[in-house]
Amino acid sequence: MVFTRKRKDSNTTFFCVIVFFCQFLIILYLYKHLKNNTQLDLENINLKKMRQEALNQGEKVRESVLEMSKQNETHKFYKTLTPEAFCPIKVKVGGDGDSGKVTCDPRKAKRDCTMMSLGLNDQIQFDEEIQSMTENRCNIIGADMTRQNATTREKYEKIRGQLFVGNVPDTLKLYRMMIDSGSKEVEILKIDIESSEHTALEPFLKSYFVCQILIEIHGHPARQLEMLRKLSRWVIKMRKYRRVCYQVFNTVLKQKNHPT
Repeated sequence: MVFTRKRKDSNTTFFCVIVFFCQFLIILYLYKHLKNNTQLDLENINLKKMRQEALNQGEKVRESVLEMSKQNETHKFYKTLTPEAFCPIKVKVGGDGDSGKVTCDPRKAKRDCTMMSLGLNDQIQFDEEIQSMTENRCNIIGADMTRQNATTREKYEKIRGQLFVGNVPDTLKLYRMMIDSGSKEVEILKIDIESSEHTALEPFLKSYFVCQILIEIHGHPARQLEMLRKLSRWVIKMRKYRRVCYQVFNTVLKQKNHPT
């Protein structure tokens, strides 16, 4: 009887192992199947049609943007701006307040990347949410012209954050933030620094690669267009070396009448 009982236990154990192994194979198959299905099909006929329509309308759009930039009506200028790049998964991060920004699938951020957040004013909902979405696998460096309060400093430390104080770019250089934080490139740059973007951003891009730029551009339409032109000219020169091209994938007209 003892031998028979042991044999039954062995059979039961073997059967359980087989069941668990089969379940593992099924889960693995479903994971790979779903993962492959979420990849963007660049040869999709609808995407090809969208690209062709964008090319056909390109010259007309450029003429409209130029014409509207000569007028002092931000709302009309904003309406002429159209997305130049297709983002399959747009995600609003940071809520509906002033810190909210639309990103292109931040969950794809690679491990140990760097997020940069300029212009905090003790409002770090974007910073906390972007870190939560990426499971804190990135470092985040933030800056503001004034020192953040104790609560903000404590929260920032918990999300792998490092804070800097200074007026960008006069008393705080972006390259110094990169060096002091040990960062080599930036996955997502969120920038709202009250017109200082016009002097701070382009020099920074000459030395560091940035994947996504979420920017609030201040000033009249003519100055906003000048900023976009600066980025376009620089990117064209960079394309030969890094094969990167900054293009607009989303625009939002905020209550301040600044497109971002």
